[in-house]
Amino acid sequence: MAVHDTEDKEWWVRAGLRRREAFVGIVAPSLGLDATHNPAHEEDKAQAELLVQGLPSDLQCPTTPFFKAEELYGIPLQYAVTWNRVDYQRYLAGIGAFFLIWWVHWDTTQMRIGRRDYSTPRLSGVWRTPYEAIAERIAQHRTPRHTYARRVGDRRGNARDSYVLDLRRFERLSQSDWMGPSPSDFDPAD
Repeated sequence: MAVHDTEDKEWWVRAGLRRREAFVGIVAPSLGLDATHNPAHEEDKAQAELLVQGLPSDLQCPTTPFFKAEELYGIPLQYAVTWNRVDYQRYLAGIGAFFLIWWVHWDTTQMRIGRRDYSTPRLSGVWRTPYEAIAERIAQHRTPRHTYARRVGDRRGNARDSYVLDLRRFERLSQSDWMGPSPSDFDPAD
């Protein structure tokens, strides 16, 4: 499966909205989770997007692993996810306790970068962690930060760097063999 241009922010914003709808309408109910849109987010974009089990939550939907995570940061690429530093900084302002949820489905499991081939087993599922747990690790300098070389001079609003996180540190909300839909199944047409 071809990965859409990572620098096309407008497309990714549209994809994020569609993926959020699919999570609320399909994925969360299939896992026995009550998920709704957070009305506070409509008035203040700094608020969490969703309420999951009544708790403010933000959704991340990666479909391509960070192939160089193990090589660069020692995190097995199958379990490595990223979270934009700008989002972390936005939440430092204090929106209260909330959860980050990762709906992961590795559509792409092989990639050639430079002269090296990378591959990982397929992974699919839903994980969550409290924001405070990530913020604590960041404050203690126990979470690597990756700067995107292609975004150093970005003027389209893309995040220039992200924290690299390990899904194995999060609570898994889905069964280990859950292979529900991929977030990319709900992406807008190119």
